[in-house]
Amino acid sequence: MSNINIENSSKGNMVFGDGVKSALPTVLGFISIGAAFGIIASSEGFSIWQIFLLSAVLYAGSAQFVILSMMLQHSSITSIVLMVFLVNFRMFLQSLTVAKHFQQQSIVSKAFMGSLITDESFGIFSLNTVSKNKITISWMHGLNVASWFAWWLSSIVFAILGQKISNPKIFGLDFALVAMFAGLWLLTADSFFKNPLEHKLKLAITISFTIIVLVASSILFNKVIAVLLASIMGSLAITFFNKGGRE
Repeated sequence: MSNINIENSSKGNMVFGDGVKSALPTVLGFISIGAAFGIIASSEGFSIWQIFLLSAVLYAGSAQFVILSMMLQHSSITSIVLMVFLVNFRMFLQSLTVAKHFQQQSIVSKAFMGSLITDESFGIFSLNTVSKNKITISWMHGLNVASWFAWWLSSIVFAILGQKISNPKIFGLDFALVAMFAGLWLLTADSFFKNPLEHKLKLAITISFTIIVLVASSILFNKVIAVLLASIMGSLAITFFNKGGRE
């Protein structure tokens, strides 16, 4: 990935508009998940302004659903902050990874880019780096801004429309987040298996190992901790395989 061209103005490089276009497949997912969040939050008595601040300022994705659940259970502020930190800690690692590819930018640009990173935008970034596309700083901003805008706008619009819905679960809205992550995972896994530089057996072993850790952890811990453990162990496994392959 080190030979990826990340200059801002070279001919053939992708710019802001290309980033917006690259985000379109996941923007549809953001609209559906944002709609689910807006409807659920509105049905539970949260105001439009509260929903806006959660979606546009906090912009925590799945952690916003966690916040709703914990607030309804009257959890302490400390426990809510800690849980959100644990759930979204992966964003810190993703932001560091992206920053390594876009070092030629100001501190403000770095902060803006890092604060808008999501699993989906990171997934698209990873797919494009694997494909050796000439991604740029402005392309990454376009990708992030499109996702962010779709998320908070859909949350607000459907929070207003969904004020009459008393039980959103009857429409399966609580499963929307899981469905989007499942689709993103399948697309990412498919791209890695199609990459001739990737070792197919190592990928299969890593995926199987991660699933085993997830199932075992789900029995011993709650779902949030199980997902975090599976993610960490899966990352360690693929890092070990890649390191072994280079030696």
